Amino acid sequence: MSNTNASGKKATTTISRPKPIRWGGTVFFKVEEIVFEAPRYRFTEHSEVFEDMFHLPTGSNGDVEGRDEEHPIMLDGYKANDFSALMRVLYPE
Repeated sequence: MSNTNASGKKATTTISRPKPIRWGGTVFFKVEEIVFEAPRYRFTEHSEVFEDMFHLPTGSNGDVEGRDEEHPIMLDGYKANDFSALMRVLYPE
């Protein structure tokens, strides 16, 4: 079976990658000077603290911690390399 089209040129097949599924939205964390973006479902699945945090009402100014890059959840006292390693465990490729 040949992989050529009617004009005699080799046909190329494009494989499209599925779009990532966002389970319960995205959450942003800032560790040192790096902002990490992740699906929040693993955090709520394994932590009552995050589960409760994500259900808190918005503040009086409408900002929600972790909702976007401008208002990330600040993780002071942690190293970006350590948090990156945690992310690779929670969301392996």
